[in-house]
Amino acid sequence: MKTKHILTAIFLTSISYFGLNAQTVSPKMVFQKTVYNFGNVKEAGGKIEYTFTFKNMGSEPIVINGVSSSCGCTTPMWSKEPVPPSGTGYIKAVYDPIHRPGKFHKTITVKSNAENSPVVLQINGEVIPKTPQIADEYKFQLGPIRMKKRNIHFPQIYTNETKTDKIEIINTSKEPVTVTFNKNRSMPRYLKVSCTPATLQPNEKGVITVSYNAAEKNDWGYVYDRLYLSFNDQTNYNNRINISAVIKEHFTQEQIDNPPVFTLISDKTYDFGTIKQGDVIEHIFKFKNTGKSDLIIRKMKSSCGCTAASVGSKTIKPGEEGSIKAVFNSRGKRGQQHKSITVTTNIPEVAGKPAKSQIVLMLTGKVDVPNQQNKLKNNTGNKK
Repeated sequence: MKTKHILTAIFLTSISYFGLNAQTVSPKMVFQKTVYNFGNVKEAGGKIEYTFTFKNMGSEPIVINGVSSSCGCTTPMWSKEPVPPSGTGYIKAVYDPIHRPGKFHKTITVKSNAENSPVVLQINGEVIPKTPQIADEYKFQLGPIRMKKRNIHFPQIYTNETKTDKIEIINTSKEPVTVTFNKNRSMPRYLKVSCTPATLQPNEKGVITVSYNAAEKNDWGYVYDRLYLSFNDQTNYNNRINISAVIKEHFTQEQIDNPPVFTLISDKTYDFGTIKQGDVIEHIFKFKNTGKSDLIIRKMKSSCGCTAASVGSKTIKPGEEGSIKAVFNSRGKRGQQHKSITVTTNIPEVAGKPAKSQIVLMLTGKVDVPNQQNKLKNNTGNKK
């Protein structure tokens, strides 16, 4: 009989022990669900969200150390305060479907002091695309028309080339619109521009065609123009198209095989030290043509209107020396200064090798501004 009672006591003690330890000593994050499917959502419907809730099944508080998402389109929010034993916390997932049509699968990783950290949550669904609007396709409004773009850029055009680009447009007004260009300004000879059709009926689509003749431009490097549009003979200079190009010189094989070489005799950077505001600094950069043909200085462009550059001779024979004079005016400047002069030459650029046609010269130094109080003292002393 006593043995039976002893066994019963051991059995009850065991049940009590396991019952007490069903809740672990370490904090444990237990979610109701770790995957949520939104189903079909509309792109135009705005942001969607779902809150994952969890319970702390341990005997120590849970502290969330960080929450990260697999995509910038998903923004997580979470319980900032420690979650006590048997307490509940949350992780909220906010998803933005705009510009993201189609199926999506995103994850959120939750890091904490819980024994089962990290926990990965998932959201799924499919974004139903919104009905396209005219403004979505023709993003830019200029007066009565909309256009798909308002910038034309020719990233590489050689001096013997003519290139063409187009801009699609649509008349969104209720009246016919006749499109003309540079009504009160002369059209550059290197540009040919047309609109087809010249007159657009309401809701009618058209095309603006721009042709760029680099030989007529007679320039090198980065160049920029503005093309002004008039509608029904009415001009507003805010209605413009920006046209840019990078013009490169065309070379024959003989020129490539016998190139000039720009070799600096002096350093390419001149440090003028510390000067007073208003001082003017001049420096001569010396170089030599160590190549096989004439070196021609095509163009010089400074990074600031405060810096000017001039060249002694634009054509330097093989073996001859040349010079570039740089002038920096510090009026209105203060602190550390770094001014550049980009020199464009007729040195051929060879495919697969670093570009050598442009050389960058630098002026650097510090402009010191006299202390205002010293000025006042000096002025006071002068008055006395």
